[in-house]
Amino acid sequence: MCIRDRTQSTWGNIQVLIKFLRFFMSQTKQIGTHSGTFHADEVLGCVMLTKYTQLFQNANIVRTRDQNILDKLDAVIDVGRIYDASIHRYDHHQGEFNDFFSQNHNIRLSSAGLVFKHFGREVVERIAKDFLVSEKLDIQLSPEDYDQLYLRIYNTFIMPLDATDNGIDAYPQDVEPRYRQTTALEHRVSRLNPTWFEQNIDQDERFREAMKIADDELQWQVRTTMSRVLAKPYVEKAVDQRFNVHESGAIIKLELVCPWKEHLYRIEEEKGIQGQIKYVLFQDQLAEWRIQCVSLSPQSYTCLLYTSDAADDLLCVDLGGRRIIKKKKQLF
Repeated sequence: MCIRDRTQSTWGNIQVLIKFLRFFMSQTKQIGTHSGTFHADEVLGCVMLTKYTQLFQNANIVRTRDQNILDKLDAVIDVGRIYDASIHRYDHHQGEFNDFFSQNHNIRLSSAGLVFKHFGREVVERIAKDFLVSEKLDIQLSPEDYDQLYLRIYNTFIMPLDATDNGIDAYPQDVEPRYRQTTALEHRVSRLNPTWFEQNIDQDERFREAMKIADDELQWQVRTTMSRVLAKPYVEKAVDQRFNVHESGAIIKLELVCPWKEHLYRIEEEKGIQGQIKYVLFQDQLAEWRIQCVSLSPQSYTCLLYTSDAADDLLCVDLGGRRIIKKKKQLF
């Protein structure tokens, strides 16, 4: 084969590849968001759609403010001044926008909240199921469990992002906070925007890095929230058996280490025994016994009943004639 034939053959292969790429791009959905400085809400929204929804999985991200380009895309997030889920437009910057997650919420949605409102149930179920499979856990969540997981993820993770993006403080403006949190997702994402002294930075590459951070955070939020949802039966069983631990009923003993605080307060309220349980006894991962005080509320650091300062250096705490082992390998 002569050089000319080889050149023509190579060029022909390139043309075939170009046609294939054009066909592939025409079949791959396109999601638009704005160029320039990026924020956690559109970053997380892109993660949820492109990784965890059947409709937009593996879609390409197009970052632009050119409305002519945005109008041709399959979905648009955080730009365009249109909120219309029927055509997958999820912006919240238009003056008339006043949408909330539900009638029980009063924080306006950001683009992350808009995406989560319409796709969040699918997203959390996908992440939860993938995690259970990867960890080879024989656990089945009910539809009600997934509904609860969906709501909890919004309340504890997405809603704070909505509030931050809309400039809503968590405390009254006349109250000076004692400290400021600077490591939340919105701060970690924001730090990836180029600083004023950085030159020749590929913002799209930084955006992709931000998506990795947001994806990791989203996965851990779902995993830890799922662990809390699944813990309630164990806490309820411990409450029902509390008089087998101590005649006062003030101590519960967990069969295994699990998140217990929020469940305990709800279970106490359901059973009409608020404030009666003072201590939780459990074995840690090293099979050592631990005892923890119950606080006044899930957000409080103040305990209902403290062990004495003198008891902190002892192996046991005396509670009404029964010695509870604080740190011991054998059973009490």
